[in-house]
Amino acid sequence: MGLMWRFFAPEGEVRAQKTYNSRLGILGGISIIGTTGIVTPMSEESWKRSLSLELEIKRASGLTRVILVPGNHGERFVREQMGVDTQAVVTMSNFVGYMIEEAVRLGFCQIVLVGHPGKLIKIAAGIFHTHSHIADARMETLVAHLALLGAPLELLTLVSDCDTTEAAMEHIEAYGFGHIYNHLARRICLRVMQMLRFTKTPPVCDAILFSFDNHILGSNRPVDEIAKELQC
Repeated sequence: MGLMWRFFAPEGEVRAQKTYNSRLGILGGISIIGTTGIVTPMSEESWKRSLSLELEIKRASGLTRVILVPGNHGERFVREQMGVDTQAVVTMSNFVGYMIEEAVRLGFCQIVLVGHPGKLIKIAAGIFHTHSHIADARMETLVAHLALLGAPLELLTLVSDCDTTEAAMEHIEAYGFGHIYNHLARRICLRVMQMLRFTKTPPVCDAILFSFDNHILGSNRPVDEIAKELQC
């Protein structure tokens, strides 16, 4: 005579809404991981593969346009400020170059990079892995592009001495150089297209920068125009 075991996870469906399950096609409840209750940290390659899997699922569902964000702040911005279905959003974490290449491999026709300048301005310098242990150059990038826009030496010095992007942004606003964010967004797209220069049919690339309080700072072209295309 055998035994039949039945396992229950109270409020499983509710708790699952706070996870990535639905994005990975796991519906109807929460997933139970392992037997110890401990989740072993992924290697970087495993982490990248899990993010790529989400891209594959989106593409298999019929999506041809994708929004890549560093993390949850980007998804909230897309939902609240762009009015776009967050089903088009995929987290890229620090793996910008890898995820762009994966999106190209899967045949997406439009890639929109959405994030805070603290992450995305690194792309303007040709840095496609944005973790600080790989490279930084945030202040150097800001100083270089402010100089290109004719910023005074006093502002360049203030920004160069900043420890955080937020602190630099306060000086940029005080000196009336907020238009740098449109400039940086265009530069980001240029860098992406340079990276994809050997791609036979490269996708359309857009970039949108936003502040921590969820306001649009700049973009390579009007955000409404980008949002309209994403809703097609």
